[in-house]
Amino acid sequence: MPTTTSTTLEQLQDRLDSLHAQLVEQQQRIAELEAANRDLENASRIKDDLLSTIGHELRTPLNAMLSLVHILQEQLDGVLTERQRESFRVIEASGQHLLELINEILDLSKLQAGKMRLKIESVEVEPLCAEVIDLVRQLAEQKRLQISVQRDERVGAIQADRLRVKQILVNLLSNAVKFTPEGGSVGVEILGAPEREQVQFVVWDTGVGIAEEDMPLLFKPFVQIDNELSQQNVGSGLGLALSQRLARQHGGDILVESKPGVGSRFTLELPWKPSDVSAVAVAAEKQAAVQASAPQRRRLVLLAEDNEANVYALSEYLSMYGVPVVVARTGPEALDLTIRERPGLVLMDINLPRLDGLEVIRRLRAVDQFVDLPIAVITALSGDNERLRQSGANHFLNKPIDLAELDRLLDQYFTQQ
Repeated sequence: MPTTTSTTLEQLQDRLDSLHAQLVEQQQRIAELEAANRDLENASRIKDDLLSTIGHELRTPLNAMLSLVHILQEQLDGVLTERQRESFRVIEASGQHLLELINEILDLSKLQAGKMRLKIESVEVEPLCAEVIDLVRQLAEQKRLQISVQRDERVGAIQADRLRVKQILVNLLSNAVKFTPEGGSVGVEILGAPEREQVQFVVWDTGVGIAEEDMPLLFKPFVQIDNELSQQNVGSGLGLALSQRLARQHGGDILVESKPGVGSRFTLELPWKPSDVSAVAVAAEKQAAVQASAPQRRRLVLLAEDNEANVYALSEYLSMYGVPVVVARTGPEALDLTIRERPGLVLMDINLPRLDGLEVIRRLRAVDQFVDLPIAVITALSGDNERLRQSGANHFLNKPIDLAELDRLLDQYFTQQ
């Protein structure tokens, strides 16, 4: 009997030793996984910082280049030969293509990392579609394409991120125009489905179409489908992948129907309720309030920027339209000039020496007389960055600056002066 008990105890001890060894091994593996996870998080932060830096460094010279191309075209329009005009068009188109590629890579990276935040607001559908059509109209007219828009009268407004929905529709309609032969047709249909609480933006064309075996490749990043027009249209292969991810982040999706030689229908589905509030009245009230106070503002722009190429380009552009400008090249200088000159509008780059632009804004907002001063942040970062959203700025101008957007700002604050 003692021998049996002793054997049982030895077996229990062996079992305990084995379990202890397994526990130690598991703890070691957990520690290794935690260390690997920390390394991955650190690598992700480094990647995000690198992408932000790359975006800034690439957009900054692009901003100067595209702005100066626009200025030179305006100034020299009457003396340029047709060949010189074509050279300007090629330079501008190449710069815009590079900008689109940079933006798409950065946006796709954010989406994959789960760091893209949507700014949901009431978006008026009719003016949104009009803007989208205007952006592709020139290319469509060059190919003698017919463009049409049909809207379900029940769909007045949707709750969505206006910038991102516009981005999706521009991408879909641009593709429709690119891959439709001369003399064809493209269009947009807006359909409401209240029973499913859904709105559909159908972008259709009479283009080359897509073969069924190529459908699985459509939304893969950096993949372009070969067809008779693909060699004529340079692209990154990112647009559809990015558009689909943006649609899904809204709680929607993009569906495709296509037949080679007949055309394609890309349907953007988004959540929608017939009760969604229109943005028109709110926007009109805001604009009226701004215009009512505009005459009290001094017609002067303070440009806070340390990149000399951008200083030159933006100063030239503002001067061309009769808007005086003073320049600050450091954070402390921006503070001093704002207090001394009392500008009607501040264009603030966030990467200023000695004191960054966001801190300058914070200090200005702490002074009563500058609480309502219109400030537009100039940045290569996306507008959904938390620091930017909490900075106290009124507007965000991404690099390269969209000069049409800058014009709207000038009209908004100086139009009655």
